[in-house]
Amino acid sequence: MAERNNALFGNQADNYRKSVWFTGSTAIRKGMGLCYDLDVADTGTGETATDPWGRRGRLVAVPSTSNNLAFAGYATQAYPAKTGGQTIHIWEPGSICDVEVGIASTIFSQSAGTRHTVSVNSGDAGRSTLDGLPGRGSAIALETQAAAAGGNIAFTSLDGTATAAWSSPSLTITKTAIGTACGYGDDDIDPTEFKVVVLGGATDADGTTDIAVQGEYAVVTAPTADTITIATDIGDVDVTCYVIKNTYPCILCKTEDGPESGLQEVLTPKTAVAIQSMVGGVTFLCGGYTMATDSTATLADGIVEGQLKAYQGLGTLTTQDYLVTVTSGLKRAGSALATIEVDAATDMFVLQWFGNFGPTTAGQWNVIAFTGTEA
Repeated sequence: MAERNNALFGNQADNYRKSVWFTGSTAIRKGMGLCYDLDVADTGTGETATDPWGRRGRLVAVPSTSNNLAFAGYATQAYPAKTGGQTIHIWEPGSICDVEVGIASTIFSQSAGTRHTVSVNSGDAGRSTLDGLPGRGSAIALETQAAAAGGNIAFTSLDGTATAAWSSPSLTITKTAIGTACGYGDDDIDPTEFKVVVLGGATDADGTTDIAVQGEYAVVTAPTADTITIATDIGDVDVTCYVIKNTYPCILCKTEDGPESGLQEVLTPKTAVAIQSMVGGVTFLCGGYTMATDSTATLADGIVEGQLKAYQGLGTLTTQDYLVTVTSGLKRAGSALATIEVDAATDMFVLQWFGNFGPTTAGQWNVIAFTGTEA
Protein backbone atom coordinates (compact mmCIF):
# COMPACT_ATOMS: atom_id res chain seq x y z
CA MET A 1 0.00 0.00 0.00
CA ALA A 2 1.33 3.45 -0.90
CA GLU A 3 1.38 6.11 1.79
CA ARG A 4 1.67 9.78 0.92
CA ASN A 5 3.25 12.04 3.48
CA ASN A 6 0.60 14.81 3.61
CA ALA A 7 1.52 16.26 7.01
CA LEU A 8 4.70 18.13 6.17
CA PHE A 9 6.68 20.03 8.79
CA GLY A 10 9.59 22.42 8.35
CA ASN A 11 12.21 20.85 6.10
CA GLN A 12 10.44 17.50 5.65
CA ALA A 13 10.43 16.18 2.08
CA ASP A 14 7.30 15.25 0.12
CA ASN A 15 7.31 11.51 -0.54
CA TYR A 16 5.26 8.39 -1.29
CA ARG A 17 6.10 5.20 0.57
CA LYS A 18 5.05 1.69 -0.45
CA SER A 19 5.52 -1.73 1.11
CA VAL A 20 6.75 -4.36 -1.39
CA TRP A 21 8.23 -7.85 -1.39
CA PHE A 22 11.84 -8.10 -2.60
CA THR A 23 12.23 -11.46 -4.34
CA GLY A 24 16.02 -11.67 -4.08
CA SER A 25 18.30 -12.72 -1.23
CA THR A 26 20.95 -10.00 -1.59
CA ALA A 27 21.42 -6.92 0.58
CA ILE A 28 19.62 -3.74 -0.47
CA ARG A 29 21.39 -0.38 -0.29
CA LYS A 30 19.61 2.78 0.84
CA GLY A 31 18.43 4.75 -2.20
CA MET A 32 18.89 1.77 -4.53
CA GLY A 33 16.46 1.61 -7.45
CA LEU A 34 14.27 -1.49 -7.86
CA CYS A 35 11.93 -2.79 -10.57
CA TYR A 36 8.65 -4.70 -10.53
CA ASP A 37 8.55 -8.37 -11.47
CA LEU A 38 5.33 -8.08 -13.49
CA ASP A 39 5.24 -11.50 -15.15
CA VAL A 40 5.81 -13.66 -12.06
CA ALA A 41 3.70 -16.83 -12.02
CA ASP A 42 3.50 -20.04 -10.02
CA THR A 43 1.57 -23.28 -10.13
CA GLY A 44 -0.69 -22.74 -7.10
CA THR A 45 -4.37 -21.93 -7.22
CA GLY A 46 -4.84 -18.36 -8.42
CA GLU A 47 -1.10 -17.96 -9.14
CA THR A 48 -0.72 -19.02 -12.78
CA ALA A 49 -0.18 -16.67 -15.71
CA THR A 50 -3.90 -16.87 -16.52
CA ASP A 51 -4.92 -15.72 -13.02
CA PRO A 52 -5.23 -12.10 -11.77
CA TRP A 53 -2.57 -12.60 -9.09
CA GLY A 54 -2.28 -9.39 -7.10
CA ARG A 55 1.33 -10.04 -6.09
CA ARG A 56 2.42 -8.92 -9.57
CA GLY A 57 2.08 -5.33 -8.42
CA ARG A 58 4.09 -5.83 -5.21
CA LEU A 59 7.06 -8.02 -6.13
CA VAL A 60 10.31 -6.14 -6.84
CA ALA A 61 13.75 -7.23 -8.02
CA VAL A 62 17.18 -5.82 -8.80
CA PRO A 63 17.06 -3.87 -12.11
CA SER A 64 18.00 -5.85 -15.22
CA THR A 65 17.51 -5.82 -18.97
CA SER A 66 14.35 -7.90 -18.52
CA ASN A 67 12.53 -5.55 -16.10
CA ASN A 68 13.93 -2.13 -17.08
CA LEU A 69 10.50 -1.01 -18.33
CA ALA A 70 8.82 -1.57 -14.94
CA PHE A 71 10.55 0.74 -12.47
CA ALA A 72 9.13 0.57 -8.92
CA GLY A 73 11.06 3.01 -6.72
CA TYR A 74 13.99 3.59 -4.36
CA ALA A 75 14.74 1.71 -1.12
CA THR A 76 13.91 3.88 1.90
CA GLN A 77 16.77 2.34 3.93
CA ALA A 78 19.44 -0.34 3.77
CA TYR A 79 18.30 -3.93 4.27
CA PRO A 80 20.66 -6.83 5.08
CA ALA A 81 20.74 -9.92 2.88
CA LYS A 82 18.00 -12.40 3.69
CA THR A 83 17.51 -15.83 2.14
CA GLY A 84 14.11 -16.23 0.48
CA GLY A 85 13.36 -12.51 0.09
CA GLN A 86 11.84 -9.97 2.46
CA THR A 87 9.37 -7.12 2.87
CA ILE A 88 10.97 -3.73 2.25
CA HIS A 89 9.76 -0.15 1.77
CA ILE A 90 10.38 1.98 -1.30
CA TRP A 91 9.86 5.62 -2.20
CA GLU A 92 7.71 5.62 -5.33
CA PRO A 93 8.48 7.84 -8.37
CA GLY A 94 7.41 11.43 -7.73
CA SER A 95 8.92 11.42 -4.23
CA ILE A 96 11.64 13.72 -2.97
CA CYS A 97 13.99 11.27 -1.30
CA ASP A 98 17.55 9.98 -0.90
CA VAL A 99 18.85 8.33 -4.08
CA GLU A 100 22.06 6.29 -4.23
CA VAL A 101 24.47 7.83 -6.77
CA GLY A 102 27.84 7.02 -8.31
CA ILE A 103 28.93 10.22 -10.05
CA ALA A 104 29.14 13.90 -9.09
CA SER A 105 25.98 16.01 -8.86
CA THR A 106 25.08 19.67 -9.15
CA ILE A 107 21.84 20.96 -7.65
CA PHE A 108 19.25 21.38 -10.39
CA SER A 109 18.01 24.74 -11.67
CA GLN A 110 16.26 25.92 -14.82
CA SER A 111 19.60 26.48 -16.55
CA ALA A 112 21.89 23.75 -15.15
CA GLY A 113 22.07 20.73 -12.89
CA THR A 114 22.39 16.95 -12.87
CA ARG A 115 19.99 14.14 -13.59
CA HIS A 116 20.77 10.55 -12.68
CA THR A 117 19.22 7.38 -14.12
CA VAL A 118 19.19 3.92 -12.52
CA SER A 119 21.68 1.39 -13.92
CA VAL A 120 20.96 -2.21 -14.92
CA ASN A 121 24.68 -3.10 -15.15
CA SER A 122 25.79 -6.16 -13.21
CA GLY A 123 28.49 -4.07 -11.54
CA ASP A 124 26.23 -1.34 -10.14
CA ALA A 125 22.62 -2.43 -10.67
CA GLY A 126 20.17 -0.10 -8.93
CA ARG A 127 22.63 2.79 -8.51
CA SER A 128 21.76 6.07 -10.24
CA THR A 129 24.65 7.33 -12.36
CA LEU A 130 24.58 8.49 -16.00
CA ASP A 131 21.78 10.74 -17.25
CA GLY A 132 19.25 8.75 -19.27
CA LEU A 133 15.80 9.37 -20.68
CA PRO A 134 13.12 11.21 -18.67
CA GLY A 135 10.55 9.37 -16.60
CA ARG A 136 10.36 6.63 -13.99
CA GLY A 137 13.87 5.63 -12.95
CA SER A 138 15.44 9.06 -13.51
CA ALA A 139 15.93 11.69 -10.80
CA ILE A 140 16.82 15.38 -10.58
CA ALA A 141 19.59 16.28 -8.10
CA LEU A 142 18.46 18.55 -5.26
CA GLU A 143 21.90 18.47 -3.67
CA THR A 144 25.39 19.27 -4.93
CA GLN A 145 28.04 16.62 -4.34
CA ALA A 146 31.27 17.35 -6.19
CA ALA A 147 33.94 14.84 -7.07
CA ALA A 148 36.86 15.33 -4.68
CA ALA A 149 39.91 13.49 -3.37
CA GLY A 150 38.77 11.51 -0.35
CA GLY A 151 35.12 12.41 -1.03
CA ASN A 152 32.02 10.28 -1.38
CA ILE A 153 32.41 10.64 -5.14
CA ALA A 154 36.16 10.39 -5.52
CA PHE A 155 36.86 9.93 -9.23
CA THR A 156 35.26 9.29 -12.63
CA SER A 157 36.81 8.20 -15.94
CA LEU A 158 34.24 7.33 -18.60
CA ASP A 159 36.09 7.82 -21.91
CA GLY A 160 38.14 4.60 -21.79
CA THR A 161 41.50 6.29 -21.27
CA ALA A 162 42.16 4.63 -17.90
CA THR A 163 44.15 1.39 -18.23
CA ALA A 164 44.35 -1.83 -16.23
CA ALA A 165 47.29 -4.26 -16.02
CA TRP A 166 47.60 -7.44 -13.95
CA SER A 167 50.87 -8.40 -12.21
CA SER A 168 50.21 -11.00 -9.53
CA PRO A 169 49.03 -10.54 -6.85
CA SER A 170 47.32 -7.30 -7.88
CA LEU A 171 45.91 -5.31 -10.77
CA THR A 172 46.93 -1.70 -11.29
CA ILE A 173 44.51 0.86 -12.73
CA THR A 174 46.26 3.92 -14.14
CA LYS A 175 44.71 7.30 -14.85
CA THR A 176 45.88 10.82 -14.04
CA ALA A 177 44.96 11.72 -10.40
CA ILE A 178 43.12 8.47 -9.58
CA GLY A 179 45.66 7.67 -6.87
CA THR A 180 45.42 11.14 -5.37
CA ALA A 181 41.63 10.75 -5.27
CA CYS A 182 42.07 7.60 -3.16
CA GLY A 183 44.62 8.97 -0.69
CA TYR A 184 48.08 9.04 -2.25
CA GLY A 185 50.07 11.80 -0.53
CA ASP A 186 47.44 12.36 2.17
CA ASP A 187 47.71 10.37 5.41
CA ASP A 188 44.15 11.37 6.35
CA ILE A 189 42.67 9.43 3.41
CA ASP A 190 42.64 5.62 3.57
CA PRO A 191 42.55 3.92 0.13
CA THR A 192 40.63 0.97 1.58
CA GLU A 193 37.63 3.27 2.16
CA PHE A 194 36.91 3.21 -1.60
CA LYS A 195 35.51 0.95 -4.28
CA VAL A 196 36.21 1.22 -7.99
CA VAL A 197 33.24 0.33 -10.17
CA VAL A 198 34.31 -1.04 -13.55
CA LEU A 199 31.64 -0.49 -16.23
CA GLY A 200 33.58 -1.97 -19.15
CA GLY A 201 36.59 -1.77 -21.44
CA ALA A 202 38.63 -3.90 -23.84
CA THR A 203 42.15 -4.45 -25.16
CA ASP A 204 43.50 -1.51 -27.10
CA ALA A 205 45.06 -3.54 -29.93
CA ASP A 206 41.93 -5.05 -31.48
CA GLY A 207 39.17 -5.34 -28.89
CA THR A 208 39.15 -9.15 -29.03
CA THR A 209 41.26 -10.97 -26.45
CA ASP A 210 40.17 -9.29 -23.22
CA ILE A 211 36.96 -7.61 -22.12
CA ALA A 212 36.95 -5.91 -18.71
CA VAL A 213 35.08 -7.89 -16.06
CA GLN A 214 32.30 -5.54 -15.00
CA GLY A 215 31.94 -5.24 -11.25
CA GLU A 216 32.63 -3.43 -7.99
CA TYR A 217 36.10 -3.92 -6.50
CA ALA A 218 37.67 -2.83 -3.22
CA VAL A 219 40.65 -0.49 -3.60
CA VAL A 220 43.69 -1.99 -1.87
CA THR A 221 46.36 0.69 -2.29
CA ALA A 222 47.05 4.02 -3.99
CA PRO A 223 50.82 3.63 -4.62
CA THR A 224 51.23 6.73 -6.82
CA ALA A 225 49.31 9.86 -7.72
CA ASP A 226 48.07 8.19 -10.90
CA THR A 227 47.50 4.57 -9.83
CA ILE A 228 45.37 2.40 -7.56
CA THR A 229 45.42 -1.36 -7.08
CA ILE A 230 42.74 -4.00 -6.62
CA ALA A 231 43.05 -7.72 -5.86
CA THR A 232 41.11 -9.03 -8.88
CA ASP A 233 42.32 -9.60 -12.43
CA ILE A 234 39.73 -7.83 -14.61
CA GLY A 235 41.92 -8.04 -17.73
CA ASP A 236 44.71 -5.99 -19.32
CA VAL A 237 42.31 -3.47 -20.82
CA ASP A 238 41.32 0.15 -21.28
CA VAL A 239 38.83 0.88 -18.52
CA THR A 240 35.60 2.83 -18.06
CA CYS A 241 35.11 3.31 -14.32
CA TYR A 242 34.24 5.47 -11.31
CA VAL A 243 35.38 5.46 -7.67
CA ILE A 244 33.12 5.96 -4.64
CA LYS A 245 33.27 5.60 -0.88
CA ASN A 246 32.33 2.12 0.29
CA THR A 247 29.59 3.69 2.42
CA TYR A 248 27.54 4.03 -0.82
CA PRO A 249 26.69 7.76 -1.09
CA CYS A 250 23.16 9.13 -1.48
CA ILE A 251 21.90 12.59 -2.36
CA LEU A 252 18.47 14.21 -2.13
CA CYS A 253 16.62 14.02 -5.46
CA LYS A 254 13.28 14.82 -7.02
CA THR A 255 12.43 11.47 -8.59
CA GLU A 256 10.61 11.60 -11.90
CA ASP A 257 7.21 10.04 -12.58
CA GLY A 258 5.36 9.54 -15.86
CA PRO A 259 6.41 7.16 -18.66
CA GLU A 260 9.16 4.60 -18.10
CA SER A 261 12.67 5.96 -18.69
CA GLY A 262 13.81 2.41 -19.51
CA LEU A 263 16.87 2.94 -17.22
CA GLN A 264 20.43 2.79 -18.62
CA GLU A 265 23.21 0.31 -19.32
CA VAL A 266 26.90 0.40 -20.31
CA LEU A 267 28.10 -2.12 -22.91
CA THR A 268 31.56 -2.98 -24.22
CA PRO A 269 31.62 -3.51 -28.01
CA LYS A 270 33.89 -6.40 -29.02
CA THR A 271 35.43 -7.11 -32.43
CA ALA A 272 33.21 -9.35 -34.59
CA VAL A 273 30.94 -10.18 -31.65
CA ALA A 274 27.23 -9.41 -31.21
CA ILE A 275 26.74 -7.40 -28.01
CA GLN A 276 22.99 -7.07 -27.64
CA SER A 277 21.46 -3.88 -26.21
CA MET A 278 18.28 -3.79 -24.15
CA VAL A 279 15.03 -2.53 -25.64
CA GLY A 280 14.09 0.89 -24.26
CA GLY A 281 16.23 3.19 -22.13
CA VAL A 282 19.74 4.36 -22.97
CA THR A 283 22.65 2.15 -24.03
CA PHE A 284 26.03 3.76 -23.39
CA LEU A 285 28.98 2.30 -25.30
CA CYS A 286 32.53 2.06 -23.97
CA GLY A 287 35.38 3.36 -26.09
CA GLY A 288 39.06 4.19 -25.88
CA TYR A 289 40.29 1.23 -27.93
CA THR A 290 40.58 -0.17 -31.46
CA MET A 291 38.30 -2.76 -33.07
CA ALA A 292 39.36 -4.73 -36.14
CA THR A 293 35.76 -5.55 -37.14
CA ASP A 294 32.36 -4.10 -36.22
CA SER A 295 30.62 -5.19 -33.05
CA THR A 296 26.94 -5.80 -33.81
CA ALA A 297 23.47 -5.81 -32.29
CA THR A 298 19.87 -6.04 -33.47
CA LEU A 299 17.25 -3.65 -32.15
CA ALA A 300 14.04 -5.61 -31.66
CA ASP A 301 10.67 -4.04 -32.37
CA GLY A 302 9.09 -1.97 -29.62
CA ILE A 303 5.83 -2.86 -27.90
CA VAL A 304 4.67 0.45 -26.39
CA GLU A 305 3.50 3.41 -28.48
CA GLY A 306 5.86 6.34 -28.08
CA GLN A 307 8.57 4.19 -26.45
CA LEU A 308 12.04 5.75 -26.67
CA LYS A 309 15.41 4.08 -27.26
CA ALA A 310 18.76 5.90 -27.22
CA TYR A 311 22.40 5.03 -27.89
CA GLN A 312 25.34 7.19 -26.77
CA GLY A 313 29.10 6.74 -27.12
CA LEU A 314 31.34 7.28 -24.09
CA GLY A 315 34.70 7.21 -25.92
CA THR A 316 36.25 6.70 -29.34
CA LEU A 317 36.08 3.32 -31.05
CA THR A 318 38.95 3.40 -33.55
CA THR A 319 38.77 1.76 -37.01
CA GLN A 320 35.37 0.04 -36.63
CA ASP A 321 31.99 0.67 -35.00
CA TYR A 322 29.13 -0.56 -32.87
CA LEU A 323 26.67 -1.42 -35.64
CA VAL A 324 22.98 -1.84 -34.81
CA THR A 325 20.61 -3.50 -37.27
CA VAL A 326 17.14 -2.01 -36.90
CA THR A 327 14.47 -4.64 -37.59
CA SER A 328 11.82 -2.05 -38.49
CA GLY A 329 12.80 1.58 -38.84
CA LEU A 330 12.68 4.90 -40.63
CA LYS A 331 15.47 7.44 -41.10
CA ARG A 332 15.02 11.04 -40.02
CA ALA A 333 14.28 11.91 -43.66
CA GLY A 334 11.60 9.21 -43.87
CA SER A 335 13.28 6.49 -45.97
CA ALA A 336 13.86 2.96 -44.63
CA LEU A 337 16.41 2.61 -41.82
CA ALA A 338 18.61 -0.50 -41.88
CA THR A 339 21.49 0.27 -39.49
CA ILE A 340 22.93 2.87 -37.13
CA GLU A 341 26.60 3.25 -36.20
CA VAL A 342 28.22 4.59 -33.03
CA ASP A 343 32.01 5.02 -32.83
CA ALA A 344 32.69 8.25 -30.90
CA ALA A 345 31.75 10.02 -27.68
CA THR A 346 29.88 12.56 -29.78
CA ASP A 347 27.73 9.90 -31.47
CA MET A 348 24.16 9.46 -30.31
CA PHE A 349 20.81 8.24 -31.60
CA VAL A 350 17.32 8.70 -30.22
CA LEU A 351 14.57 6.55 -31.73
CA GLN A 352 10.85 6.39 -31.00
CA TRP A 353 8.46 3.50 -31.69
CA PHE A 354 5.07 3.98 -33.35
CA GLY A 355 2.61 1.84 -35.27
CA ASN A 356 1.48 -1.04 -33.04
CA PHE A 357 -2.04 0.36 -32.73
CA GLY A 358 -4.85 -2.12 -32.17
CA PRO A 359 -4.28 -5.50 -33.83
CA THR A 360 -1.46 -4.32 -36.12
CA THR A 361 2.16 -5.37 -35.59
CA ALA A 362 3.77 -3.28 -38.32
CA GLY A 363 5.36 -0.54 -36.24
CA GLN A 364 8.55 1.38 -36.93
CA TRP A 365 11.44 2.84 -34.94
CA ASN A 366 11.67 6.47 -36.07
CA VAL A 367 15.00 8.30 -35.75
CA ILE A 368 14.16 11.61 -34.08
CA ALA A 369 17.71 12.85 -33.40
CA PHE A 370 21.21 11.63 -34.28
CA THR A 371 24.84 12.62 -34.69
CA GLY A 372 26.21 9.22 -35.74
CA THR A 373 25.65 7.45 -39.06
CA GLU A 374 22.31 6.05 -40.23
CA ALA A 375 22.03 3.83 -43.29
